Amino acid sequence: MRDKFYRGREMKAEMTLAEWIGKRQQAVRPTSLKTYESYERAHIIPFLGSQRLVSISNQHMLEFREHLKRKEKLAPKTIRDIQGHLIKILKDAKSHGYIEAVPETAKAVLKTREKPILSQSEQKILCETLKKDLNAKSMAVLLSIGAGLRLGEVMGLSVGDVDLEAGVLRVRYSRQRVKTAEEDKTNVVKTALKTGKSRRDIPLNAPLKEILKEYLKHSTQKDIQKPLISWKEKKSIDARTIQYYFTELKKSHQLDPLVTFHSLRHSFATRALEAGVDMQALSELMGHSSVAFTLSCYGHCATEHKRAQMEKMAQCW
Repeated sequence: MRDKFYRGREMKAEMTLAEWIGKRQQAVRPTSLKTYESYERAHIIPFLGSQRLVSISNQHMLEFREHLKRKEKLAPKTIRDIQGHLIKILKDAKSHGYIEAVPETAKAVLKTREKPILSQSEQKILCETLKKDLNAKSMAVLLSIGAGLRLGEVMGLSVGDVDLEAGVLRVRYSRQRVKTAEEDKTNVVKTALKTGKSRRDIPLNAPLKEILKEYLKHSTQKDIQKPLISWKEKKSIDARTIQYYFTELKKSHQLDPLVTFHSLRHSFATRALEAGVDMQALSELMGHSSVAFTLSCYGHCATEHKRAQMEKMAQCW
């Protein structure tokens, strides 16, 4: 029995990162799985795969980060995403007893960075432009600004997910383009959102409800099972078309080049906090896994808002 115990410990001590990646199971959506597998195959395994799990150190993490930056010349966000996935792999290894701790340098990578958002005036002007030319593409942008939806969630909406009578938007699916097994091939996949908290009902405020009512009134799409964001021919619009449309909007409205479609979701969260929405409610609206996660993302916004409110009270002294 003792020999078996020591052999087990020895096997764990000898396991390499590549072996652990092959052994572990990931309970994620197909879209995420494809992305994670590409991180592992193209970046993590070639650089760190031969390292024993127990030997991976702070220095290895720093060298890997520099390699992604200098040699592979990846964008900062891509580097953060790859290292974030590596951290998840190491955390799984820790929970299964293969390592005692995750390198501290790795944890530092996940520190929250300031997210580019629209200012209140930029958001107001943009919304006015979109409402004047209400169509599938402008509706997609308005849904992210007005309900905090991710692009995949916007594309995953069906006509029947809009309940004007109840005044709610039911978010249940995501539609994304993913890589297939064939080289340079992609496919659009609609999948159920992976957690109960990401599957949510978002109450519609009066302006957004009226916009949706107007959009549906002029839409040729009456089948409740069909995509909400679709062409007149009833075909769903590719997410890349929405991305390109938003890029053109950025140029015409002279927005910060760092603002992306996902920044609209961050803008929604910031406006919510500015309006006094509490962190619990915001977490539920965003579909986050926990209030703690929402706080880690937007806690600084809440602090800045409180500071501004306190400054208004300075006149009382």
